[in-house]
Amino acid sequence: MAIILADSKIEKVNWETFREIELADDDLFIYELFDGEIMKRSAPSLIHQRISRKLLGKMDAYIEEKKLGEVFSAPVDLNLDEHNAFQPDLAFISKERSFLIEDDDYIKGAPDLVVEIISPGTVKKDRVIKKDLCERFAVREYWLVDPLNKGIEIYIMQEDKYVLHDLQEITGKISSTVLNGFELDLGHIFGEEIQEEK
Repeated sequence: MAIILADSKIEKVNWETFREIELADDDLFIYELFDGEIMKRSAPSLIHQRISRKLLGKMDAYIEEKKLGEVFSAPVDLNLDEHNAFQPDLAFISKERSFLIEDDDYIKGAPDLVVEIISPGTVKKDRVIKKDLCERFAVREYWLVDPLNKGIEIYIMQEDKYVLHDLQEITGKISSTVLNGFELDLGHIFGEEIQEEK
């Protein structure tokens, strides 16, 4: 199922309608809502899932230890407004903003931090569409994880715009402003892939 809204006269799909769409049990695609248009993508690769698992493990351990809030991993619906909802690879909600967790069902509003892991078919979505949405809705920190180049970029909000806070590749350490004191060694995230290439 794909809904294309090329004609501006066609009514945009809203969040309520999007949530009510019935999908076949064997449908393995992921569906997201961008400016009222439903877009689908394939399930992520195993490399993508491996990196996501490692990131989640490191973040979750730190967040739990410091009692900072909760981190969620895909599939999880992030509803930003009536016509925009997507599934971030990871989303952190601080304990001060736990009101964003809607009936333990989905996230309603801008999380404190969003992580997107780039796949070959999601480069534009992650680098442009989702990044612009997170900037527009003032997500405090936006991470782009690039498995191909084994790098991580962190963008933070300054004067209502994203600026690059940190960029590391291969084996550097990257730090978060939202998760105060959290540092991530890229060798722990991309280590297996680096060894496989040697």
